[in-house]
Amino acid sequence: MALSTSNIYGNITISDDAVAMLISHVALECYGVVELASRRLSDSLMELFNKVPLTKGVKLVTMDNRMFIDLYVILKAGVTREAVVESLKSSVQYNVEHLTGMRVKSVNVHIVGVKL
Repeated sequence: MALSTSNIYGNITISDDAVAMLISHVALECYGVVELASRRLSDSLMELFNKVPLTKGVKLVTMDNRMFIDLYVILKAGVTREAVVESLKSSVQYNVEHLTGMRVKSVNVHIVGVKL
C-alpha cells in the first residue's frame, strides 16, 4: 500500500518500497549498524545471485496514514546495544517523518546478530 497525502502543492503518493529504501539507507548510516538482515527466504535467494534486495531487513506497514516500522539489524561487536537501538529509532523516525510528511507510530528494532 502506498502512502498518500495532499497539501498546497497537490496530491503526493509515495510507494512503500521507496520509503523502505529510505529507511534502509538511514539505518545503515547509524553508528553501530553493520548491515540489515534478511527476513525472507526470497531475500536470501536474491543474494545468492549477487542481487541485493533494496528493502532487505525492513518491514513497513501503513494504516490510516501512520507507519509501523520493523528493522532487522546486525550490530557491530563492542557497541552498547541500547544506545544504538535508541539512536536508530530516533534517526529513522525523524528522517522518515521529515522527508515523507507522514507520522511514524512505532519503530521496532530486532537485533539478529553481532559481527566483529
